[in-house]
Amino acid sequence: MTRALPEPVADWEASVFTFLETSPPERVLDHGGRTVADVLAATVAGSAAPPYCETWTAVDLPPGTATVLGTDRTTAPAQAASLNGTAAIVQEVEEGHNTGGHVGSGIVTGGLAMAETADASGARFVKACVKAYEVCARLEEAIFRMKARINDAVPWLVRNPHATWTVVGPALAGVLAAGGDEAAVREAFRLAANRAVVSMDDPYAAGPPSRNLTAGASAAVGVLLAQQALAGMTGSESAVRAVYDPFDEDEPGWLTDRFADLGVRWEVTYNYFKPYPSCRYTHPPLDALRDISLPTSVAPDDVDRIVVETYANAVDMARRNPETLTGAKFSIPYVLARYLRSGEVTLEHFDPERIAEPSVRALADRVEVRVDDEFEVSFPDDWGARVTVELTDGRRHSAKRAYPRGDFRDPVDDEAFDERLQALLAWGLPESRVDGGFHALTNIRGRSARSVAAALASR
Repeated sequence: MTRALPEPVADWEASVFTFLETSPPERVLDHGGRTVADVLAATVAGSAAPPYCETWTAVDLPPGTATVLGTDRTTAPAQAASLNGTAAIVQEVEEGHNTGGHVGSGIVTGGLAMAETADASGARFVKACVKAYEVCARLEEAIFRMKARINDAVPWLVRNPHATWTVVGPALAGVLAAGGDEAAVREAFRLAANRAVVSMDDPYAAGPPSRNLTAGASAAVGVLLAQQALAGMTGSESAVRAVYDPFDEDEPGWLTDRFADLGVRWEVTYNYFKPYPSCRYTHPPLDALRDISLPTSVAPDDVDRIVVETYANAVDMARRNPETLTGAKFSIPYVLARYLRSGEVTLEHFDPERIAEPSVRALADRVEVRVDDEFEVSFPDDWGARVTVELTDGRRHSAKRAYPRGDFRDPVDDEAFDERLQALLAWGLPESRVDGGFHALTNIRGRSARSVAAALASR
């Protein structure tokens, strides 16, 4: 029986519905494939981190055909999305968007689970992810504008780490990858647009492993809603009005205008790929430090103080004594101290022994992080920082970055991107599986979703 198409309740929703029936151009799909590859590689690397690797092995899972990446297990779509959605953000290395958050993690992991189950082509999977990305980048920007009001209303740091606040991304990617008709796609959007899976508090500074589970839970809920939309469940017109009308209160028409360019401006092509496995707020000061040409005779012990001037959000990353993998990835002092001691910042620098190194901790204690209006007024379009290294002999060296490496204005080149994929796969797969996984990621659109996922399993 054919269902009636849900009619849009607002101009912005009409833009969403119309857009979801269009096809992205080839250049956008190419970049979308790169984005999907980035998230999948990050997921494999995250699956190898303790205690996730042990938990993924021990947890009781229902049977199914969806792959738990980096392992030898398969399960039902929602459970696979939950575990993969969590692993995708563990290493703090997956893609993101300057004004749209970390859009891809939930979209890709939720979409993959549904694509495998439907035996979809890699081409359809990537197209589904691109469409979901465009909608979610705009939704996340809208929610970010509302964040101050949310912060004032509750005593906790309410947040969904990385996977966008809504579950729209995995729901849309999932229903599209599964080949849902126009009515199912619209209902999946409606169902998901009224849901947000968030942590009541985001303990990123302490960095307990459970912090990352929220992203996986969001992906799983999106998959469940996609499945229900495919089975005939309908969404709520009144909920869409109640949730999204307030976004226009401060600036009437903003939401309509923001969605009007769907299919014209492709936000996925303005995303970034991380050259370092840490919170991106640490990247502008790290790149500024890298740009400083310290004399070769200068050793880390010659540093008296490092002053970081940046935007307000990044000042929250000023903790000097992290104790966990996630805590270190959210610490500007640790990341800068690690770079000065090691000459690079890589995955292995976030294990407990490296985090606890006395020489690195001593240097991190000499890092100060301050707000500077120059960078605050331009955030989030620009993510800038100035770093000044003050030496014990009185000399000062300074450099500034308007935005970090990996930004669409300073992109990672093809060779570095491929090397990055291989490094992430090598972190989470047996050596014998790395080449096959890499070839799958670099040809996603030419394979089936199942074959891509199988290449990223440990078996």
